[in-house]
Amino acid sequence: MIDIEHNEHRILEVRKHWFALMNHFLGAFFAAILPPIIIAGINAFPVSLEIAGNETIALLFIYTLWLMLIWLWLFFEWTDYYLDVWIITDQKVISVDQQRFFAREISTLQLDKIQDVTVEVKGIIPTLFHFGDIHIQTAGEKREFIMLQIAQPQRVRDRIVHVIEEYTREHFGGPSGSQSNGGRSNTINQKGL
Repeated sequence: MIDIEHNEHRILEVRKHWFALMNHFLGAFFAAILPPIIIAGINAFPVSLEIAGNETIALLFIYTLWLMLIWLWLFFEWTDYYLDVWIITDQKVISVDQQRFFAREISTLQLDKIQDVTVEVKGIIPTLFHFGDIHIQTAGEKREFIMLQIAQPQRVRDRIVHVIEEYTREHFGGPSGSQSNGGRSNTINQKGL
């Protein structure tokens, strides 16, 4: 999928939590059962629905079109879910953002540019299912990388911090990022549990 340089090693590949996709499946399910419920509600009242020709075939045709639209929307959401990925290597963080079917944005961030890694978990459901957002603050042109709805964000953050420390030790020769990174510390914060 994403080519990395020959001297790089892939450490971690991170995707959104399954609950992010489950919301779309539940929305599609309710959108699929809504028309039969509406038609049953209309038929319960004495008002009749007059359609030229066979009424059942016309309603079935419209409902089939509705289901096809739901299916296309669900396919797009699954594609976006599956192709949005963050790859952590021993040298950089790569963000792949699938924006449309044939359009995606790939951004890279060198590990030595990372200044701050923050975990943000908001709400009861993210807390119960252990997913949240990771914000990676940089000193570069693009000020912040955001990994949305990541499974086990605390573990991912710890892994990123460990990779940064290893990278700093290897390239700058110091025991930790705060001593060897030119006075700049790799601050790690956690928000909102």
